[in-house]
Amino acid sequence: MRIKRATFVTSLTGNQRFDGEGLPQIAIAGKSNVGKSSLINCLCSQSKLARVSSEPGKTRLVNIFRINDDFHLVDLPGYGYARVSRSMQEDWGQMMDSYLSGSEHLYHILHLVDIRHDPGQHDLQMQAWIQHNQVPCTVVATKCDKLSRAQQQRSILAICRALGVQPWDVLPFSSVTRAGRDELLERLGQILGLSEDEP
Repeated sequence: MRIKRATFVTSLTGNQRFDGEGLPQIAIAGKSNVGKSSLINCLCSQSKLARVSSEPGKTRLVNIFRINDDFHLVDLPGYGYARVSRSMQEDWGQMMDSYLSGSEHLYHILHLVDIRHDPGQHDLQMQAWIQHNQVPCTVVATKCDKLSRAQQQRSILAICRALGVQPWDVLPFSSVTRAGRDELLERLGQILGLSEDEP
């Protein structure tokens, strides 16, 4: 699958209606600063489509992007950032639960984890929710450019053990080198039933 058009649609505070709703939705979940915005920009070949910040916790709303008029990418608020108030953490949790539990068009979740570290408690909780609700999921192991190929393989096995997923469900990815970009686009095409020749 090739991405030719990508536009920001709107920001939501949960599972709310928005103009153009009805297309399949691919949600992107992960802890703060795991690289969700960078992944969106890399996939769409736009440096400023999704706002990137070096400060964790900047994505505080559910951000919707329309891709090729075929589907929506849904950037969920990052979880697990400790340096915010408990009430704000609870608000984020409620926002995510509102979207994930209520969306009628959710096809798939890209669950992002940092390949350099074992999945944390919030990662385990996210994956447990995904599996409990039987939502199809691909685990994307970000920042793979920081590790050698051998280190990547060891880390992927550790991620599989921690999250209870299979190695073929984990894709190493780097927004810096674009490693894994083609594989992830191919996976999205398969999920959405789009051929490689379609725009």
